[in-house]
Amino acid sequence: MALERISKILEAPDGSFVYAQADYEADEYRVICSGCPYLQNTPYNSSFGAVTAASYHAEHDPNQKHVPTR
Repeated sequence: MALERISKILEAPDGSFVYAQADYEADEYRVICSGCPYLQNTPYNSSFGAVTAASYHAEHDPNQKHVPTR
């Protein structure tokens, strides 16, 4: 499993850091948030989905209530 960061490191209003990661060999994408350890367990279908979710999570929805997943 070779994960690599695929987005900018964004800072949320609460001071936590958010970014998207991808494992292209396994076709897996996820979002990492320093303030939400459970968030990395949420799978995404594409790199675009993970990057968009990271941006949205950092700026608008820290609880991930409105970001669609698989």
